[in-house]
Amino acid sequence: MKRALTFLKHEFLEMLPPTIFFFIVFHILAFIRSLMAKQYGITISSSTAATIGALIVGKSILIVDALPLYDWFSQKRLIYNVVWRIFLYLIIVLLFQFSEELIQLISKYGTISMASEHLIEEIKWPRFWATHIILIVFIAFYNVATAVIGTIGRNKFLEIFFSPKSNHSTKAD
Repeated sequence: MKRALTFLKHEFLEMLPPTIFFFIVFHILAFIRSLMAKQYGITISSSTAATIGALIVGKSILIVDALPLYDWFSQKRLIYNVVWRIFLYLIIVLLFQFSEELIQLISKYGTISMASEHLIEEIKWPRFWATHIILIVFIAFYNVATAVIGTIGRNKFLEIFFSPKSNHSTKAD
C-alpha cells in the first residue's frame, strides 16, 4: 500500500508543473475563444473545459516523457532535444484537438463512424488552427523553460529569477 501511495505521490508531483502551466494556457485559450465568438465573459463550461484540457495535457506530457523515443536526441545539442520534444507534444495535442472535435460530433450524430464522416467538413478550421498556433507557442515556451531548468538546475533557476539583482549578472560573460 505504501508503494502505491509513493507512486501516486510521485506521479502527482511530476504532473503538477505542466498541469498548472497548461491550466493557465487553456484559460487564456478559453478567453480568446470567447472574444473570437464575441462573448465578453468566460462561462463555467469554458472554464471547466479549460481545466479538463490542462489535466489531459499535463498527463499526456508525462506519457510522452515516458516513451523510449522521448530521449532520441538527448546526446545531441539541447536545441535538437527541445525541438524533438516540441514535435512530440504537438502530435499529442493535435490528436487531442481532433478527439475533442470528434466527441462533439459523436454527441451530434450518435456514432463514431457518422461523426468521423463529418469531422473534416464540420471542424471550424480558423478556430482549430488559432488554438493550435497558440498551443505551439506555449508548448515551445514550456519546453525551452524545462530544458533550461533541467540543464542549470532548479535551485540555480530560482536563484537567477528570484534572488536580488546584485547576486547575479544578466549580461553575457
